[in-house]
Amino acid sequence: MTRSNQEANAAHERRAALSAGREAVDLGRLDHHGGAVSRAYYAAYNAARALLFEKGLEPKTHEGVRRMLGWHSVLPGLLAEKQAQGLSRLAYLREASDYAPADPAMSEQTREALMLTREFLVAAGVQAPE
Repeated sequence: MTRSNQEANAAHERRAALSAGREAVDLGRLDHHGGAVSRAYYAAYNAARALLFEKGLEPKTHEGVRRMLGWHSVLPGLLAEKQAQGLSRLAYLREASDYAPADPAMSEQTREALMLTREFLVAAGVQAPE
C-alpha cells in the first residue's frame, strides 16, 4: 500500500467512524437499541481500521483488527489497553444484540456501547458525536 493509499484509506475509515457514531447516537435516542449498539461497534471498528491503515497495515477480519490494534497500538503505548478492551467489549455487545432475544437491559447496553465508542473515538483522534 502506498503512502497516498494509506492516507486515503485512513481518511475514509475516519469518515465512516464518525458517520456510524452519529447513527448510533440517533438510533439510541429512538430506542432502537440493537441498531444503536451495532453502529456504535462499527464506529469504533472503523476508527481502529483508520489507525492501522495509517501504519500501513491492512487487517482482513474483525478479529484481525483487534489483534493488530493490540500489537501495533497498545504495546507501543499509542493507545491505552482500556480502549482496546473497549473495542472487544463492543464486539461482544454487538453480537449479543444481533443474536440474542430482546433483553430488557438493552437500554443499559446501549448506554455502555455509546460511552465505550465515544472513549475509543476520542483516543483514536476521531471527532466523537454528541
